[in-house]
Amino acid sequence: MNSIFNQLKKEIEYALNSKSLTLAYQAYGAVKMARQLEAITKEQFFELNDMVIVNGINKPSAGLE
Repeated sequence: MNSIFNQLKKEIEYALNSKSLTLAYQAYGAVKMARQLEAITKEQFFELNDMVIVNGINKPSAGLE
């Protein structure tokens, strides 16, 4: 795994633990940008996307505000 992937993962975990919808959206934007710049692989993108979108933004029980 590369350092960008690890940093994005930490940002997502922080956003979700903080219950911050704004931070979650910012983290998702960073994930999309990293993929567009080919700094992360498609598989890494899907993993991060699941973390921030499926288990965060689109999951009401995550309690993001």
